[in-house]
Order: sequence, then C-alpha cells, then structure tokens
Amino acid sequence: MLAPVLLAALLAARPSIPWTSDYTKALSDAQEQRRPLLLFFRYNCEGSHAPVNPIAVGGPIEHQEGLSPCERMQDDVWEDAAIVSAAERYLPVIVDTGDQTLQVRYQAVRVPTTLITDPWGNEVFRTTGYLERDKMARILGAVPKDFAPLAPAAQTLKANPTDFGALVSAARFYDEAALPQVSDRLYAAALAAPGGRDVAARRQVVISRGLNLMARLNRAEEAAGLFEKELAAAPEGPGSDALLLGLVNARLTQGKRKEAEAAVKQMEARFAGSPYTARAKQNLAAAGK
Repeated sequence: MLAPVLLAALLAARPSIPWTSDYTKALSDAQEQRRPLLLFFRYNCEGSHAPVNPIAVGGPIEHQEGLSPCERMQDDVWEDAAIVSAAERYLPVIVDTGDQTLQVRYQAVRVPTTLITDPWGNEVFRTTGYLERDKMARILGAVPKDFAPLAPAAQTLKANPTDFGALVSAARFYDEAALPQVSDRLYAAALAAPGGRDVAARRQVVISRGLNLMARLNRAEEAAGLFEKELAAAPEGPGSDALLLGLVNARLTQGKRKEAEAAVKQMEARFAGSPYTARAKQNLAAAGK
C-alpha cells in the first residue's frame, strides 16, 4: 500500500490538460489567438466508474481495470506527458453534462468523441471511442500550426457551412497541409453544396478530389467512379478531356489496362488535338503492356 502522502504527491505530479467547460470563451480566445480547439465529449459515458487506484510501477502510473472508455481516455491518454505537451497549442474544452447545444451542433452521437476544430469552430478531425495515445499524438501533431491562410474561408464556413467557394478553398488549404483525409471530406461537401451545380466549377473540384483520392489516399477505384459519374452527367460538358485523362490514370493505377485503353480511344475520337489526349497516350505507353 502506498502511504497517503506519497499517493497524493504522485497524483499532484501527474501532468494534466487545462480543460474548460466554457466553449463560448474558448472559441472567442481561439479566434483571437488563431489556435485550434480540442473538444472531448464524454456525457453519459457508460462504464463501471470504479474509483481509480494508481500504483507506481517503475515510473508510469497504471490504472485499475474496468473503467469506461471516457475514463480510460482520461487516464491513459489525456494524462500522458507527451499528450499534455502536444495539446499545449490547443484550447481544450470538455463537454460533460448540461447544455446539449454542442452535441447537436457537432453531431456527437457517440461517446467519447474527440473533435479538433479550426480557430473558428469548423471541424478538422473527429474520432469516436477510445483512441490509443500514439494515434492521438499523431493527430494532434498533424494539425496545421498556421491557420492564417484559412481565415477567409473558415469565417465564411462558420456562418454558412455549405458555401461552395469556401469549402473548396478550405479543401485546398488542407491539401497543402498534407492532410488528404480532411481535404477529401471538404471536396465531397463542396460537390454536394448548391454552388456545385455549375458544371465548370464542379468539374474542377472533381479533378482535384480525384487526384487526391488516387495519389494520396490509394483509392483509385473511387477516383475512377468519380470521373465516370461526372462524365455521364454531362458528356459534352467543359473539361471532359481532363476528366478522361483522370480516368485513364485511375485505371492504370488499378492495373486495368483495357479500361485505360478504351478511355484513350474515346479521347482520340473526341479530343484528338487536346494536350490531355497526348498526355493520356504517353501515360498509357509508359505503363507498358
């Protein structure tokens, strides 16, 4: 048994994240300081809620089994020194009980849910359930440190989450930040937004999303389907040659040479003088037989 004084000293020495429950103030501070928000939803988290019985084992403190996922997150993740350090540039908000406005706004239907937002409260990352500390550390470290280039789009999205131009701008910001999962979600939202009805504008987004799916997310089949769907929607629309080049590249990435050859033949018949057709033929030749 640990002496009470020693136990108290161990608990006092443990690192901690300075959580607040005041989302409104945290959001205001985030906008002023250009810092991201870290939201942890743990309301009505079921579990044994057994009292924690920390035991010193060569340095780290291990916790009693039988804790709820929320309690495990608190004990194993949020109290880890490396996580506490990584979270220092965030404004941390814990959502426990009371007003359900945030749960509705962010659709936090499962607990625990961990949400990272930009300084204007727009979602960047979301995880549900218990998440190991190494994965949490990678997420915390991946979020951009400079949100200044995002400011115009983010402020627009705060007022209107379906603004087409702002969604596209935000997607490109996260493209440059090497966060393809985030940019893909935003490109998809843009294509579903009212402004996505303009064929020329939509096709630019389709191409950007398709390249992202192919080159960064290893989802060439999905990219091919995206290009085919857009071509079918407006066969004579602007940029069809660029979409066909995307389709050729997606099929080659999948190793589906016959499908790529069919797309190239279509380009030769419809867009013989297009530089996209020339590039498609080059790519097909480079892929070999």
